Amino acid sequence: MPSRPAARTNPVLLDELCVLYIDGGTTRTRGWAAVGDRVVGAERVAVGARDTAREGSAQRLSEALHHLVRKVGDQCRAKGQPAPSLGVAAGMITAPEGLVEVPHVEAPAGTLDLARGATSRERSDGGGLPIVFVPGVRSGPAEVDSEDVGASDVMRGEEVVSLGLSERGHLPGGGVVLSLGSHWKAVHVDVDGRIGHSVSTLAGEMIHAVRAQTILASSVPRGWPAALPTEWVAAGVRRGRADGLPRALYCVRLLDQRTGSRPEDRLAYLVGATIAANEDVLLPAAGLPSHTVALVGAPALVGAWMSLVRERGLDLRVVDEAEREAAFRTGCRAVLAAGQIEAQAEGSAVVWRPPR
Repeated sequence: MPSRPAARTNPVLLDELCVLYIDGGTTRTRGWAAVGDRVVGAERVAVGARDTAREGSAQRLSEALHHLVRKVGDQCRAKGQPAPSLGVAAGMITAPEGLVEVPHVEAPAGTLDLARGATSRERSDGGGLPIVFVPGVRSGPAEVDSEDVGASDVMRGEEVVSLGLSERGHLPGGGVVLSLGSHWKAVHVDVDGRIGHSVSTLAGEMIHAVRAQTILASSVPRGWPAALPTEWVAAGVRRGRADGLPRALYCVRLLDQRTGSRPEDRLAYLVGATIAANEDVLLPAAGLPSHTVALVGAPALVGAWMSLVRERGLDLRVVDEAEREAAFRTGCRAVLAAGQIEAQAEGSAVVWRPPR
């Protein structure tokens, strides 16, 4: 009777596998199938953890994952490529509002720490695909009260992007990743490429709420322009610094009534005022461990922050969306590589286990 072939393990196996990378965010879920660094399929769905939080059910998110896995698999087969045999997911999909809750690991944390805290599941909404769910990172004390809560923070998703950016050479000697998504988050990466700590605000969701649910909805455009006029951003920053955010936001309405400004001008002013309310928390003028700041987010928001970063004499790195996605996959792949991967033969089931 022929002997069973020996299991092949990473890192060679990772280069041969088709891996599904899942970025489960607050407002959307994205997935890429890749063999090594080559992307062979991609899909996105406008469903995220915010839907679960609002509806009290993860049903829509579960359906979104099912759709994403099926569509990406169809794309792979249409190109003559194998469907993914292993998945890895990070972001809010691992939060209580997600699909598989994974406890945060404590900072400082590198890829080995994330791998040790990860868990692998085969879910029916994932088509039975084994998916490794990566934990987020917690910094500061585990238990806080109303006085010291400001010393703590959590993240889900930004940790793999930040570790991926470090591995891809964007943070030589460490630095800060300023992520401008639903939450604005400053992630501090140390010289060894580990997550040191983070600071977060609800700025992104606040801008969304102000634009959609207040009287200012009629004063600003519905969508985001590719860029915001810098002079209006600067004016909003000055007003926010002088009068605080609530008054600066009201000034957006006054600008609509009493000037010939355009909707995109007023949006720039609103964003500038929001930057003023967040600048000293996210990028304090003193005490940063490194002079390198990588800006990640929508081009309009990145452009709005660039002047402030330069004003503070920091080394600016702009990360576009394609590079952000590549960094996400790089960070997730590093977590997979830190664990134990086994496949007995081509086309057989893949098993991932956390490192001992």
